[in-house]
Amino acid sequence: MGNFYAISNLAVALFIQLLGAYVFLQNPKARINKIFVIFCFVFSAWMYSLFFLYFFGTNFNSAIFWSKSVYVGACFSSVLSYHFIIAFLNITKRKWLLYFFYALSVIALFLVYNGGLLNGLYHYSWGYYPKFGKYHPVFMVYMISEFIYTTYLLYSKCNDKSLTTQEFQRIKYVLIAWIAGHLAVINFLPTYGMAILPVGNFFMGTLIFLLSYAIVRHQLMDIEVIIKKTLVFAGLLASVFAMLILPTLVIQEYIFRAASFAGKMLGLAISGTIIILTMRRIETFLINVTDKYLFQKKYDYKELLKTFTSEVLTVLELDKLVDLTVNKLSEIIKLTSAAVLLFNDDEQQFKVMSSRGIKDPEVTLIRPDGIVTFMEETHGYILIKELRQKKIAIPASIEEIIEKLNAELIIPMVMHDEVIGVLSLGKKKSDEDYSQDDLDILLPLARTLAIAISNAQLFDELGKTQAEAAQKEKMAVIGTLSAGINHEICNPLGIARGQCEAFLLNIKDGLYKNKSTEELLTKAKDIMAKVMHETDRATAITKKLSSFAKPSKGESEMVHIDKEIDDVLGLVGYELKLEKIEIEKRVQEGLPDIFVDKKQFQEVLFNLIRNAGQAIGEKGRIVITAAKEKEKIIIDIKDTGSGIPEDKIKMLFNPFFTTKDPGKGTGLGLFIVRQVVEKNGGRIYLKETKVGEGTTFTLEFPVVIGEKVKAKQ
Repeated sequence: MGNFYAISNLAVALFIQLLGAYVFLQNPKARINKIFVIFCFVFSAWMYSLFFLYFFGTNFNSAIFWSKSVYVGACFSSVLSYHFIIAFLNITKRKWLLYFFYALSVIALFLVYNGGLLNGLYHYSWGYYPKFGKYHPVFMVYMISEFIYTTYLLYSKCNDKSLTTQEFQRIKYVLIAWIAGHLAVINFLPTYGMAILPVGNFFMGTLIFLLSYAIVRHQLMDIEVIIKKTLVFAGLLASVFAMLILPTLVIQEYIFRAASFAGKMLGLAISGTIIILTMRRIETFLINVTDKYLFQKKYDYKELLKTFTSEVLTVLELDKLVDLTVNKLSEIIKLTSAAVLLFNDDEQQFKVMSSRGIKDPEVTLIRPDGIVTFMEETHGYILIKELRQKKIAIPASIEEIIEKLNAELIIPMVMHDEVIGVLSLGKKKSDEDYSQDDLDILLPLARTLAIAISNAQLFDELGKTQAEAAQKEKMAVIGTLSAGINHEICNPLGIARGQCEAFLLNIKDGLYKNKSTEELLTKAKDIMAKVMHETDRATAITKKLSSFAKPSKGESEMVHIDKEIDDVLGLVGYELKLEKIEIEKRVQEGLPDIFVDKKQFQEVLFNLIRNAGQAIGEKGRIVITAAKEKEKIIIDIKDTGSGIPEDKIKMLFNPFFTTKDPGKGTGLGLFIVRQVVEKNGGRIYLKETKVGEGTTFTLEFPVVIGEKVKAKQ
């Protein structure tokens, strides 16, 4: 039993010492860091002395010596606790009280060695333990009074109305950690003859750990993060104890029974080696376990894309759009904060339009500002931790903005090479860093969001005329398209990158060392060909979107139906895949071209296919058939959706009529589609529908052949 408590105190002492050194090295010039490292040194000295008491205090004389050493740390722990807290709270008044407490600590130290605080020893099952002297109760009153006063200072500061939300949260959780850590007072109970196991070292270690986190991060301490860090810390301590105790006990009991001291030392040496070799892996394992079963740090990117496609990017009202953006990002990725800032032309500055968890909702950015200038010149993101890891100096003005936004990742929203807004994302509640996978999703999403915001801003300027409503639906479609193909773009780019990475890693690992220069060149050419193929795929997808986004010039041309159907499916296909909707295309071979406005024809196909998908909802089938009948091209778009009630059929092509849920359509879709079709010399009608089974819409266009084709061209 004694060995267990000896080693547990050694582990805590080492841990406290390492934390103190780590905090100090973060900013050696900071006053609070200097005080904290001394604070940790005294606490670790206390724990080291307990280790020596349990481990080497095998007789009365040695136990007396180490008991007095224990109280050296105990005498100064309380005053250093007070000193740290007033530095943390930036309290500069009543310095005389600090000097008074230090004086009392010196007096207590004097009493340790003249018998006033300690008077002999108790012998418990775990070993010797110091027995209280006649002044020990006075010493306890002093320590408790100092703790109560320090707690009062923290509590009073929490009630300061001038504190920001972040400052309040930080102080509140330091207060919680402070109270929890001082449960270590149970270590004094055996001093008064109570045979209660002295496990206060665990509380001390937790206190130091949480305070270290508060100082280094100096950010909002989310309660989930505290719980997670504490669990990981507890798991590490348990692992350290196991690795220290088992080798030591085995060697001492079964190998070096006669040479007790040598056995202990060898056991400690082996234990230390095991810890060095395994600690990092144990820490990674514990973090993964807490993330998986408690915090679920990995979010589903499909859920994010689907949510933005169906719920966010199709919203036409600007206020609702930015609010949904902030809320959905916060909920799905589990962020501590998020904000959308948009450029205000009248005031010539970026203002917060919607936010969650940021420090100052009134924060503004101007175009010459460093953050905006950087993003406009590079169209690149700003990842705060990445800058700090690279030791890139961040100007004070930008640090202030980052602090106010509570930001960890800042992404520009670019439209036509101009930053129209800023997406600010805070830390994840899991405390996980932003990965490359996150950026692969969030950066394209921000570009898509820029389109949707630009659309919404345009909608605010437009009236409610028929032409304006048509433009709304067209622009909403563009936003949806962009979100739907983000993943399709990432796939070929990811393949290209993987090919290059694999080649470079194989060279680094020496897998090609026996290859000739000619063979390596051939291999490189093959990889380059694959990369070019994949980048061409990505380029083709973006060209489709770009082409669709451009406004129609009102000029007709010969259009190949098969190709246009493929292009539209290439844009809307991913959205349908998410809904598990199958697409079947049946286009007659050798089908003649039609003479129409290409972009308007694409819009018609897109609206009808997308309407079919929305009618299905999830899991179903869309069949697109195109064939020549006499002198007409007939295009059928059939779905297995909900069908249209008989009493609604006559109103389908009326303006402002819709079968969609409130807020999901303007009622101008089919009305506008019919106008566009008729403008291009065609006809649209409902071929068949049955409630619960599906609907078929038909397009008819005249065939243009021979001399008529030349005349139209």
